[in-house]
Amino acid sequence: MPRPADPALATLWRRRLRQQPDSGLTIHQFCQREGVSTASFHAWKRRLALRTALPALVSSRQSAFVPVIVPPSSSSQPCGSAEFVTIQLANGGQVLLPIAAGVALVCQVVETVARLPLPREALSC
Repeated sequence: MPRPADPALATLWRRRLRQQPDSGLTIHQFCQREGVSTASFHAWKRRLALRTALPALVSSRQSAFVPVIVPPSSSSQPCGSAEFVTIQLANGGQVLLPIAAGVALVCQVVETVARLPLPREALSC
């Protein structure tokens, strides 16, 4: 189980990361003065950069999915025709899977599509 985030430690590292360029010291010299390793310096730099970049990326990006609309079952459907689950993508694309495919396959497709990098228009099956 990961350690809970320590806001005071994050604040300390933000201060260090801001002070280093103004110190006139190399990262190695600055870390020696502060009593920390250069590996920790770079790890915190990445970690804090991700924390500030991810919320902006998530909020600026459209969702890959639109709300699910489940139409009522039609009794006029011909016997033996397959019913489909339709996944409507934000870029206008659709993924159709037969209901018989099962929940596991539908979940796997949804998770895979959600992890794909944008733009999705360049993808083909």
